[in-house]
Amino acid sequence: MRCLVVGGTGFLGGAIADALIDAGHSVAILSRGETDRVSRASAEIIQADRYGPLDALGGYAFDWVFDSCAYSPDALTSLLPALGDGVGRYVLISSISAYGTFRTKGLDETADVPGATEDDLEVAAGLPPERRASAFAYGASYGPLKRACEVAAEDVLGDRATSLRVGLLVGAGDYTDRLTWWVRRIDTARGERRTIPAPAPEDRPVQLIDVRDAAEFAVLCASDGLAGIWNVTGAPVPFSEVLHAIRDLSQSEAAFVWVDEEKIARSDVAPWVDIPMMAPPLSDFRYFLEVSTAKATAAGLICRPLKETLAPLLDWDLGRREVDLKGGMSAEQEERLLV
Repeated sequence: MRCLVVGGTGFLGGAIADALIDAGHSVAILSRGETDRVSRASAEIIQADRYGPLDALGGYAFDWVFDSCAYSPDALTSLLPALGDGVGRYVLISSISAYGTFRTKGLDETADVPGATEDDLEVAAGLPPERRASAFAYGASYGPLKRACEVAAEDVLGDRATSLRVGLLVGAGDYTDRLTWWVRRIDTARGERRTIPAPAPEDRPVQLIDVRDAAEFAVLCASDGLAGIWNVTGAPVPFSEVLHAIRDLSQSEAAFVWVDEEKIARSDVAPWVDIPMMAPPLSDFRYFLEVSTAKATAAGLICRPLKETLAPLLDWDLGRREVDLKGGMSAEQEERLLV
């Protein structure tokens, strides 16, 4: 198939491009040319900004389009007309953040989802061009705007549109550094900083997915013609299982002290930002990392064992230890939690 990956030099977009190439498809990547990731030699690069002129797409015809970087509906209303009517399958990378609140365990694709408000649309419209490709730039409007993207795709393409509500993506090349922070912290836990605080209880659920598994499911959706909405993430596992797997893999001497939520709050340490992968202890986020993936699993979503994600992640990070990670606890914050 002739495939276009929009944002194919990014984290998930790059994994989708790789999966398509490995499956023998013809791949072109639409990119602004501002990402350091090196594309596979067999992928054609089409350099253009989706928010600018898209004349570069003229003369191309694609069977499948994978869109990994649409954050507001105008990102689709500019792109889809430029692609023409021949697209057989359009796969949008959405987010589980589209649900907005997570007060029910096992949220599935039938749950009500809030739409974008005028304020949300104004947030998107007010961003400077150089920030529109960053998910973080949209703040609290990120989820509602992702839903607006889903609706825009459905309005134009009908059952040729697929929206993947992807959960916590991890793996080598992860630009968020959430799992990477734990891998690096545990791997380097020797000497004076051997003891590491972690958010209690030990069986706190964590739900994540290897970027390669999400990419494989995106390709499956195209090849099998799977339309509609899909939750795409892994099965929840205990937080302790993740940390112990990292310790075993790295042969670290780390020891974990499980700190309750009240002490974390008193110590001015922020969940998710300072303590990566810890969902905020708020009612709206109670089941943030426990959504249902039954629909995708029945359709063929396969998630590899945790250690098969951790091993390449550790190898990748070993070659970039000079790079400061985004977020994670400082030494001072850890000390406050340990006293």
